[in-house]
Amino acid sequence: MARQQLEVASTSLVRLGWLVTIICCALPFWRGTEVSEEIIIWEGLWDVCEAEGLEILRCVKYSRMTLPQDIQVSRVLVVTCIVITWMGLVLDSYRRDKTSVLHTSTKEKMMVVTSALFLGLGVLLLVSVSWITHNVIHGNSLSLLPMETMMGVSLYLGWLSSLLLLLGGALLGGAYLWYKAPTNNDQPSLLEGSNNGLPSSSEDSRDGSSSENNA
Repeated sequence: MARQQLEVASTSLVRLGWLVTIICCALPFWRGTEVSEEIIIWEGLWDVCEAEGLEILRCVKYSRMTLPQDIQVSRVLVVTCIVITWMGLVLDSYRRDKTSVLHTSTKEKMMVVTSALFLGLGVLLLVSVSWITHNVIHGNSLSLLPMETMMGVSLYLGWLSSLLLLLGGALLGGAYLWYKAPTNNDQPSLLEGSNNGLPSSSEDSRDGSSSENNA
């Protein structure tokens, strides 16, 4: 896969991961508690919603006293991930649009920065989703209701967006390594370099025949 294709794939994955992160942040289905056969209380980053099946009946905002610690920390991490991912996409777009103007070393530094940024954001989102998943699986009491909880669709979306960001950052890092590879920078091969300054075989034979004629 050529370097340009790696960059395009990286940008596409990161953009998709960014959009999925926004959806994950907005939906109130992070952690659910079944209070009856039909009613489920869903906890999101911003609201607590009462739902009957797939239909949301009503939602209320968190108060400072009722906001669970894991939800509070995850809210900060996810919003930070959304904002900084957008900034990374803007920086990467600027690098690709100004490729004929920017110095080579500047482009390389920007590729390294954005690649590390996307990888770090993927890990950041992974930490957020993993913490709440751990609390759900092990029955942690951080939930609003002291009952058995279940994982919501937002957690699965969080896993997906984290994977997309990690893959996007890895592909951009691969594009940087491709750019730095000597064979991909129009540099002479070792065989060509070994012949520099040395006469070719045809020249050697020509010189040898001329010396025999002179003798």
